Amino acid sequence: MKTKQLRIFIPVALLWLAALVLAGFSDLNISLRFADPMSVPGRILEIAGEPPAILFTSFNFSLIAACFLKRREHGRRELVLAALSIVGMVGTIYYTVSATFDYIRDWRADLGRGFIGSASELFLTLLITALISALLLVISFGVSSERLERFLKIAAHCVLAAALTLIIIWAFKLCWGRVRFRQLESFSDFTPFWHPNGYTGYFSFPSGHTANATVIFTLTYYLRLLPESKRKYKPLVYAALTLWVIIVALSRVLVGAHYLSDVLCGGAITAAIVYFCRPGNAEPSSKENR
Repeated sequence: MKTKQLRIFIPVALLWLAALVLAGFSDLNISLRFADPMSVPGRILEIAGEPPAILFTSFNFSLIAACFLKRREHGRRELVLAALSIVGMVGTIYYTVSATFDYIRDWRADLGRGFIGSASELFLTLLITALISALLLVISFGVSSERLERFLKIAAHCVLAAALTLIIIWAFKLCWGRVRFRQLESFSDFTPFWHPNGYTGYFSFPSGHTANATVIFTLTYYLRLLPESKRKYKPLVYAALTLWVIIVALSRVLVGAHYLSDVLCGGAITAAIVYFCRPGNAEPSSKENR
């Protein structure tokens, strides 16, 4: 890390560590005091917390597909990679739309209200998936071939970071088996974050919502392409993304879906993945800025 980065990383890491120590002693008490499964802001963020980062990953898939398909000479390799990218794009969009409907259905059920039938929900999910897929492809194919080639490496690293987040977070969830606060039948079911329980069918640790929301930081990979005159806005981008992730993380504690330690670890895992998956040559040459 550069000296400037260390000046930011060290206090943030110390603050995170202090919060994790606090969570280790107070996880249950914090949730008892603040958790409200019917919190309107919390339920809204439960619905809206993941889509921005996942759809950004979908967009990166579409950029990769467009790059390969717009090459003047593309062989079987390019066609296969483009097809796989389109599958990844459609799959991530479908997951996002389907999960959104699931969260809406759960919220309405808790409010004692009905929801559309399963057949209608499936139709809407497929329709919205198709519309978003078409929109992303239209946008991506509207980008010049030269720009797509510049975006290709960055888009691939964005997808890699998102894929590793999914794999690693779920590996932890399956091994840890921690019961969510809102699923506790008695306080004896509570376990501290450092205590893996093996597979239990419960997936509180770490927070997938927070981890997925933190994937939005892959957007910063593209900041290397900013011209020199625009780089003054980079701190604002980082600040806005950080604020968003913090809000999503706190909302998970608010609705009783996770403990404080769950969201701290979920966010930290993805932050580490995003950092180590960043593209090389982090700074563009002066020629690229012209």
